[in-house]
Amino acid sequence: MMQTLRNNMRHILTIVLLAFLATIVFSWGMGGFKDRQTVAQQGIIGSINGQKIQYQQFALTLEEQIAAQKEESGQDAIEDYQVNMIRDRVWDEMVRDVLLSQEVKSMNIQIAPDEIVFYMRNSPPEFIRSNEQFQTDGNFDMTKYQEALTNPAYYDAWIPLENYYRSVLPLQKLQQWVVSTAIVTDGEVLEAFKQETERVNVRYIAVKPSDISSDNIQVTDSEIKNYYTKNRNTFIEPEKRNIRYIAFDLQPSAEDTLRIHEDISYILEEIQNDADFEEMAREYSQDGSAESGGDLGFFGPGSMVKPFEDAAFSAKVGSVVGPVETQFGLHLIKVLARKREKGETQVHAQHILLKFEIGPDTREKLWDDAQYFSESVETKGFDSFQQIAQEEGYTVEESTAFQEGSFIPGLGMSGRASYLVFKEQPDWVSRPLRINERIVIFQISDIEKEHIKSLEDVKSQITSTLETEKRKAKAGERCNKISDQLISGLTFDQMATSDTVSVQETGLFTIKGYVPGVGQDPKFIGTAFRLSMNEVSSPIEGKSAYYILQVFDKTSFNAENVSSQIDSKKQELLQQKQGLLYSAWYTQLKDNADIQDFRNDFF
Repeated sequence: MMQTLRNNMRHILTIVLLAFLATIVFSWGMGGFKDRQTVAQQGIIGSINGQKIQYQQFALTLEEQIAAQKEESGQDAIEDYQVNMIRDRVWDEMVRDVLLSQEVKSMNIQIAPDEIVFYMRNSPPEFIRSNEQFQTDGNFDMTKYQEALTNPAYYDAWIPLENYYRSVLPLQKLQQWVVSTAIVTDGEVLEAFKQETERVNVRYIAVKPSDISSDNIQVTDSEIKNYYTKNRNTFIEPEKRNIRYIAFDLQPSAEDTLRIHEDISYILEEIQNDADFEEMAREYSQDGSAESGGDLGFFGPGSMVKPFEDAAFSAKVGSVVGPVETQFGLHLIKVLARKREKGETQVHAQHILLKFEIGPDTREKLWDDAQYFSESVETKGFDSFQQIAQEEGYTVEESTAFQEGSFIPGLGMSGRASYLVFKEQPDWVSRPLRINERIVIFQISDIEKEHIKSLEDVKSQITSTLETEKRKAKAGERCNKISDQLISGLTFDQMATSDTVSVQETGLFTIKGYVPGVGQDPKFIGTAFRLSMNEVSSPIEGKSAYYILQVFDKTSFNAENVSSQIDSKKQELLQQKQGLLYSAWYTQLKDNADIQDFRNDFF
């Protein structure tokens, strides 16, 4: 039993410790580099309060998380945007772990041996509780666990768990210290219940700026010029750059397509020679159904792409058809059963999919071609970019202007490419870079420096803004006139008969709820809950309109109805407060830290 535990513990602790502390110590490669070397040449991907993060450690953690994502999705590859998201997540986790580790050290938080023993005996972590070795009838068995824990024969097996607590407990102490000032009073609990249970229903009159006719709205050139003069700094246009580039598409070649056809023919031949279809699917199929032997279950018309559906519905039960080509690749299909359900035929099938993928030889050739072009430009000089492209028969494409960190027209998102475009000088030529499914070599072709847009460029924008402001002012004036009528003695019911005024009803809503027809408007909601029954409000300026409200129905809060829930609500509010307190503390810790991010030198 304990040998199994040892093996599982190593695997589990690898995952768990990575989540907590995998990247706390980054001392690889420190020293031995000359001062003239860049951080990239030194292999430094970041620095947190002077503590260096090495590229090797970052890449290792990134690779592990990408592999986990692939395993979870059942795919051999994931999209570039997913890789970028994982890369950001790994960086954020590394920053967090280093900062927390530094804080533990600065506060001299220590863990005594008896604390580790206490937690090991009385508070086993979830990966221990869920281990079937320590379960009885599907539930964690503390007696069984403690017997194994105190058995001298298993001493070595528990060293990883001891190390786990040695690493985790200081962080827990730090977190407990941070949130220790959070308290929840009985008044706060009752107020929370009140906000959840008290409801009001209001009638309201809304005057929207969009209701104001544009006939009487005029914006003069003088007003436009004055607005522009006062708000010039809001019209700053950031620096933009253009690039010209050549691209090598990472697409399957004719040889790759032929190879895939040959591979599917080989698989079909094996099946025809009595190889088991399910086993062949497990071994060769390139989609998520491979684990289940290619089983797609029952499906009806319209569930699959047309070529696949046509082949599956026309095949006899027990037969294998294909190869069938779809946009996903080549399929072999085995029909297992057919039935009628709700008036339509359904087919139960298995399939084997081979995707049209670029082969290693094709990929290597494309990279070789890109590298050859890059070296040629490097040898002859940056000004030879277009000449060499023409000589080699490559099409040079041009982007439109784009900002740093934004979408690169024609290429898509690439943090590395954008970083280089805005780091280097005009006419600079890059080395080959992979951007999505292309190998790209680009040259910086134009730079538009940061500037304030001219009045002519923003005139229509200013005109629209001033028209909106004038409509808003007129909406407020109209709302004030309606309010005067109500003050003079007219009622909401009388106003509702007017052709120019619309009286609407919200229905019951809570102070934290969504108001039908209004949304989550703090001024509207706050006013509604401050009003007494049948009281009419003064005009208020909401998010999208001016309003006049009248409360005509209200459900009051009764503390006696929630007396049995006080303790659980207090605990819920305490956890919320602690979470907010910890989040604010960590945000401040991070904001005050000296964090240098050099990822764009690598990716």
